[in-house]
Amino acid sequence: MLKTNSQCFMQEFDAATRAGNIASWEYDGRLLLPGEDASIVVTKSSMTATIGNAHALKDHPIYEFVADFEEQIREVTAEDLGSHREIVIGGRWHYYGEERQQSFEPYLTRKITQDGSVKTAKYDYDFFGWGGYGFGLIFDSGTDGESALEAMTAETANFTNYSRLRPGVAEDFGLPTGVVWFPAAPSQLPFLVVEHANKIFERRSA
Repeated sequence: MLKTNSQCFMQEFDAATRAGNIASWEYDGRLLLPGEDASIVVTKSSMTATIGNAHALKDHPIYEFVADFEEQIREVTAEDLGSHREIVIGGRWHYYGEERQQSFEPYLTRKITQDGSVKTAKYDYDFFGWGGYGFGLIFDSGTDGESALEAMTAETANFTNYSRLRPGVAEDFGLPTGVVWFPAAPSQLPFLVVEHANKIFERRSA
């Protein structure tokens, strides 16, 4: 769910601008933690978890997280489940703290209606916190998908450039690897996930 195809982003951005009805050209950015892509899938009758693109194994610790927070998750999704058959909360399963504890950090929601239509937006439920937005980008109405992609990629590189840090520091402390970019106001503009630091880590380990 956190994988973004650059070509698709540009196409969706350009399609949204052609369609119009865009109230705001501002994007908010949220730092993306390292870890495994993970999702909590909620329906009226079940709650499951995925790691990557597959169901999490039964002994995966994400299920302990789901059990601990099931009541809160049910509470915040109850209203939406009245008109949707499935809600997917997408994020990262990550390590944090000196004791390397594990937890789930949400970033996106994908809501599927009874007729099968899908809408993906920034995570806005309040069951486990969701951080703040410390930075943003404002485009003008003449911006196309390619220019937007270039600007978001450049800003992500600025926020996650660890080339001057001693090798291993960013990895050991679990520093963010990229940025998730969301339209600041609800619109047809697409979200974008850009990972930058992973490239630095890969070069160092090669």
